[in-house]
Amino acid sequence: MHATQPIAVEHGVMSFNEHSEEASHAEHVLSLILDGSARIRHGDEITLGAGVVTLVPAGMPHRLLSANNLEAWWLGFCAGCLSIDETHPLMSPFKRVRSGMPPMIVIEPTRQARLLSLLADLREECQNNTPETGVVTRCLLLLILAEVNRAMRADSPHTAPPTDSLTTRALEYIQSHCLEKISLQDVATAVHRTPAHVAAAVKKSTGYSVGDWIARNKLQAASLKLAHTGESVEKIAVSVGWSDVTHFIRQFKKHYGATPAAWRKQVRANHRPEEATR
Repeated sequence: MHATQPIAVEHGVMSFNEHSEEASHAEHVLSLILDGSARIRHGDEITLGAGVVTLVPAGMPHRLLSANNLEAWWLGFCAGCLSIDETHPLMSPFKRVRSGMPPMIVIEPTRQARLLSLLADLREECQNNTPETGVVTRCLLLLILAEVNRAMRADSPHTAPPTDSLTTRALEYIQSHCLEKISLQDVATAVHRTPAHVAAAVKKSTGYSVGDWIARNKLQAASLKLAHTGESVEKIAVSVGWSDVTHFIRQFKKHYGATPAAWRKQVRANHRPEEATR
C-alpha cells in the first residue's frame, strides 16, 4: 500500500493447503469472511468460518495456514496516514487484539449486511479521484470501524479478554512506554504487583514473557517508522531503544522474516490488502 493510497479494499476467493510464511505489515487489516473456511496462526492456531471479522494490527506477525474456498472482503488502511491511532475509541478492537485477545469477532447477519454495503461503497469511492475522495473514504472507514466495535460488544462471549485486568494493565503500560528503557520491575511497579507475579500472569495469559512484549512493541514502533519515514535504519534502531544496530537488525529479521531495509522496500510496494493475511 502506497502512502498516497492510505485505504485499499478487495474482494476475492482463495484456496490453498500449504502453510504460508509468517507475515506482518505496516497497515491495519480487517477481513470479513463470507463463505468457506481458513486456518490461521495468531499466537494459537484458529479456525475461521463465515460470518467472522478478523483483525490484524499493524506490525503484528500472523500466518494464514490454509484456506478452503475462502470468500472474503479485505480492508487495509494506514492508520498513521489517516491520523487514527489505537487510542481512538473506534480502534479498540485492534488495541484489544494487540493486548492478547483472539483476532476475531462474530458478526450477526443484519450487521454483516451493513458491513458489506459499507465495504462496497468504500471500494467504489477508493477508485474515484475527486477532491472529496479523501474525506469520504475516511468517513466510510470510521463507519466500518463503528460497526465492528458494536459487533465486538454484542459478541461478548467470544470477545471477552482472555487476560485478567492485571495482564491487560501490564500490556497497556508496555505499549505506552515501550520506547523508554523499561524492565519487568518497571512494569510491576506500574501495576502494583511483584515482578514474579506479573511475569507469571503475563506468560500464563498470553504465552509471551514481559520481555517478549517489550521487544515486540519496540519492533512494531520501528516497523511504522520504516514504513512512514525516511529515517535511516541506524537512527530508527536508536530511537526505539537499540544501541547496537546489528542486534536490532538481527531481532527485526527474526521477528519479521526480513531485514529492516528489505521490509521497508516490501511494504512500500503497492500491496493488495489480502496479502496481509498470508
